[in-house]
Amino acid sequence: MAENAARNDSMPKVNWRLFYTSWGGWTLDGFTAFIYAFVNVVTTEYLLKATGISLSYKDFFLEAFFAVFLLGWGASVVFGPLSDKYGRIKTLAISVTLFAVGSILSGIATNAYEFMVFRFIVGLGIGSVWFTGGNAVAEAFPENRRVMGAGMFHTGYYFGFFFAAIAYLVLFPYIGFRGLLMLGALPVVFVAYIGFTTREPERWEKVQKTTKITAKKSFLSAFSKEYVTTTVAGSLVLIAVIVGLYGGTVYVPDVTTNIISKIPHFAYPTIDIVAAAGAEVSLFTVIGCLIMPLLAERIGRRNTELIFLALMAVSVFLIYDVVYYSNSLLEMFLAIPFLGLGGADFAVFTLWLPELYPTEFRGSGFAFVTSIGRFFAAAVIFGIGALALAVGFGHAVAYTAIGFVVVMPLVFLMKETKGKGLKEDLDIEK
Repeated sequence: MAENAARNDSMPKVNWRLFYTSWGGWTLDGFTAFIYAFVNVVTTEYLLKATGISLSYKDFFLEAFFAVFLLGWGASVVFGPLSDKYGRIKTLAISVTLFAVGSILSGIATNAYEFMVFRFIVGLGIGSVWFTGGNAVAEAFPENRRVMGAGMFHTGYYFGFFFAAIAYLVLFPYIGFRGLLMLGALPVVFVAYIGFTTREPERWEKVQKTTKITAKKSFLSAFSKEYVTTTVAGSLVLIAVIVGLYGGTVYVPDVTTNIISKIPHFAYPTIDIVAAAGAEVSLFTVIGCLIMPLLAERIGRRNTELIFLALMAVSVFLIYDVVYYSNSLLEMFLAIPFLGLGGADFAVFTLWLPELYPTEFRGSGFAFVTSIGRFFAAAVIFGIGALALAVGFGHAVAYTAIGFVVVMPLVFLMKETKGKGLKEDLDIEK
């Protein structure tokens, strides 16, 4: 027993301060992204009227506002090389501050065009929190806890979804859509303070002392001969994953509202049912994030990602091409768990990507794979908005299910890292 105790004492400890800083930033990201999902219809209708645009273009602008948000997220790729050079946590703190400013500005926008600019700023800030926080957790956690740490970190985004559902239920009648859009900025001072006063991961600090890193070399290294296939393939897979989230999951509140509006003499407050649907999605995605490390360790990263992609393909088609037109709340709530579990397709990358790149350019690799595809996803979502005018909103969104199937073969181009741990540090000067 004494021997076991000595062994446990010698094991590296979890840097919980760093974890909660990263998790808190990712939770704020989820809250900010999904609070808009609850108020996007009323926000769009108000801004179109204020701008003098016909409400017949509502479906198009619903997609357009999300697309602009994704363009900002894609632009956040610039923070990847900066996180390699200047630090994960410092970059995360700057990002949290940036999307807080964008949130406040979004809440005071007076027309649709201002709102697009401010949503771009929100996306720019949100984008880097995933890869800065995910890399920080991977580099700071001891190897025996790192895999589960990735799943725990990624739950933050969907706890943010849950908090958004609660805020919508409790506060919307009092502060309206403007107040909710600004609400995500409230905890930013606390998170930013912790971020600027938290020590960087020791692994990153060690590399800083031994290797000269520049942002340019960091970025180009992710496209060296050894890594280019993984970088490109991962980016293409993420296009489908991103479209599935912002073209599918975030519209669960809209689908629920649409179904309720078609039920005669519905006896319950709409806001309660919509919030419950959002909470259900977040709950099952959190479960998926916690199941993900167990699956990834047992059957590998590739197979785990394929399972979640298949779940998303089936559930997006089911909800938007079937349930959306069936007007059945029961069917809706029965289908949501599959969509929620499938949402853990993002969490696989939180675990997988840090294993694919060494510390010197882990930020650049993670950033490019998770950000650059958002430019293409934005274009697809703009197309969904236009298609919705022709075939209807539900059918248009259902087409995004095809993307999950199309990218499945690309998963096999990414290296399997089960049991290999984080890559050894390399000297990029050589």
